[in-house]
Amino acid sequence: MFTVEAPQISAPPAAALRERAVGSTGLAYLQIDRSGEIRDWNPAAQKIFGWTRDEAVGERLTELIIPPALRSAHSAGFARYLVSGESDMLGCPVEVPGVHRDGSELRLSMTIDSLGEDGFFAFITDQTDGHRAQQELQRSNTLISAILQHTTAMISAKDLGGRYLFVNGEYERVFQVTAADMVGRTEADLLSAPVAALGRTHDQEVAETGTAKTVLEEIPFGDEIRQYVVTRVPLTDPDGSVYGVCTIGIDDTGRQRNEATIADGERRFWNTVNNAPGMLYQFRMEPTGETSFTFVSDGCRDIYQIEPDEVLANGGNVLQTIAVEDLETYTASVMRSAETLEPWDWRGSVVRRDGTRRWLYGAARPHREPGGATVWDGMLLDRTRERHTELDLEAVRGDLADLVSRLAVLDVTVPAGDGPVPALSALVTETDQGELAGMWKSAAAGDRVDAVLADGLLVRLRPRGDQSIGVSCFRLDGCA
Repeated sequence: MFTVEAPQISAPPAAALRERAVGSTGLAYLQIDRSGEIRDWNPAAQKIFGWTRDEAVGERLTELIIPPALRSAHSAGFARYLVSGESDMLGCPVEVPGVHRDGSELRLSMTIDSLGEDGFFAFITDQTDGHRAQQELQRSNTLISAILQHTTAMISAKDLGGRYLFVNGEYERVFQVTAADMVGRTEADLLSAPVAALGRTHDQEVAETGTAKTVLEEIPFGDEIRQYVVTRVPLTDPDGSVYGVCTIGIDDTGRQRNEATIADGERRFWNTVNNAPGMLYQFRMEPTGETSFTFVSDGCRDIYQIEPDEVLANGGNVLQTIAVEDLETYTASVMRSAETLEPWDWRGSVVRRDGTRRWLYGAARPHREPGGATVWDGMLLDRTRERHTELDLEAVRGDLADLVSRLAVLDVTVPAGDGPVPALSALVTETDQGELAGMWKSAAAGDRVDAVLADGLLVRLRPRGDQSIGVSCFRLDGCA
C-alpha cells in the first residue's frame, strides 16, 4: 500500500514579503537610524527625490531631502525626540516641505513611525502638483474676487427663478444694498415693475436659448434715466445644463450723452459752414505739384455749379473754371504763397457750366506739413454784385467825365503854384479876381472849393495828391 504525502508549501520569510511590498508600493519608503542616516530607500523614493538607492543609503536625511532653510530646525527636533522620546509627528500624516535632487521644492505628505532601537521609517507621497493647483486656484479666486469687487460694471447672478445668487461691489454701491440682503431676492424688489419685467424677459430668453445677449436698457434713478449696456450670459453645470444667468451692466450714460453732444456740435458746425457766405475749403499741394481739395462746403454749388463730392473727387473740376485771362495771376499767387507761406490773396473770375461769369475773392492761410505738402485753409467769396457795381460806377464816371468835358468852359489840371493860372483868371471879371485868389489859396491848402461868381460862372477847384489842382468852370446862365 502506497502512501502519498501532500506537498509541503512553506511560507516565504517575513523579510522577503516586506521587501517585495516596499519595492512595489507607489509610496516612497525610507528608513533612517537613530543617527539620522538613511538605511533603506525604495524605487518610489527615487522617483520623488531623484536620488538612487545606492546614492541615498548612508547619507544623512537632513542633507538629502530637507530644504536648507529648515535643516537646523529639523536637526534640533530630531535631537529632542532622541532625548525625550516624545513627538507629535509619529503615526500621524503631516505635510512637510522637501527638496528634489535638482533643488526644486516639494510638498510632501509623510507618515513616520518608530522602529525602536533600529530607528524610524516613513511613507511619503508627493503633494506638490496638488499644492500648486490649490495655490493657482486660490490665486484665481483672489483675482476674480478683486475684479468683481473693483470693476465699475454691475455684476450679478440669478437662478432660473430670477432670485439673486450674487451681486458685486458696484451693484451694492449703485443700488445702496448689501450682497447679503440681495441673495434670494428679485429685481422686482429694487426696480419698478416695467423695468423688472423687461429684465426678467431677457433673463428667460438667455436661459432658454443658452446664448449670451447684449442690449441697451434704461434704468430710472430718481428724476434721472441712465442707460446701461447689459450683457447676459448663461451659467451652466459641467453637463451643460443652465442653472442661472450672469448679468453684466456697464453705465453708458456718459458716452451716450457725449455722442449726442458731439453729434449736436457737428450739426451746428455744418450748419455754420454751409450757411456761411461763399465757400470754405481746404486745398492741398503735394511736393510733386499735384493738387486736391480735402474739404469744401456746400457753397461750391452756388459759386461753381459743381457738387462738393465732385470737387473732392477731382479738384480739377474747379480749377478748369478759372477764366483764361485770370489763370496766370491765379497760378502765380498760389506758387508765391506755397513758396513763402504768406497768406494767399486773389481776385479773379470763373466761368460756370452754364456759361455765366462769377467774380471771386479768395483768401487763405497756408501751412507746411511734415511730409512737405502745403495746405491752405481758406474761403472764396462771390463778389459778382460788387464787380457789377464797380463796372456801373466806372461807366457813370466815364459818362460824367464826358459830360463835364462837353459842358465845361475850362477843364484842366494845373500845378498849385502861388495863384490862379492865367486861363482861369481870364474868365473871371475884374471885380471877382480877389475872391478867386482866396479860392485858389484854399484849394492849394487842400480844401475843395465851389463858388458861383457874379457873372454866372461856376468855378470848381479840386486839390490833387500830387500838388496840383483840378479846375472846372461852367456857365450857368446858359442852362435851361
